[in-house]
Amino acid sequence: MLGVCYGNSLVRGVKQEEKTCDAHRGNTELTVNPFDERSVRKIKYKADGSIYSDDAEINKDVTETLNLNCEALSLPQTRKSVLMAEKTRIMRKCRGKAHDAYMRELERTYVSLVQERNLTPYCGIIISWLEEKLKIS
Repeated sequence: MLGVCYGNSLVRGVKQEEKTCDAHRGNTELTVNPFDERSVRKIKYKADGSIYSDDAEINKDVTETLNLNCEALSLPQTRKSVLMAEKTRIMRKCRGKAHDAYMRELERTYVSLVQERNLTPYCGIIISWLEEKLKIS
């Protein structure tokens, strides 16, 4: 069993195209498996915060079936804002310090999110950015 958000389904009179996650999915089968790291690693993020995959079936899952780029909920903008806030936090913490301190903070943040599973809402875009910076594939 996997916990998911309400996907905007608690709002009275919300249109189907404004729902996300399982509220939008209904009973449609998914290709992406959140328990399979290889499957999840096929999900990518654009600079504007939108989510996609080069794998056509997974891309259909995230963009159509789950509606994870729903503009009505500003999901891409929210992802982008979360990433910018984390970048700002790291830069402030490392201001005036050597590049090594910056890299250590990136590593510490990555370990906290990925290995220690201190997951936060929209952390996928942060993890993706950290992996790019740390050259983790």
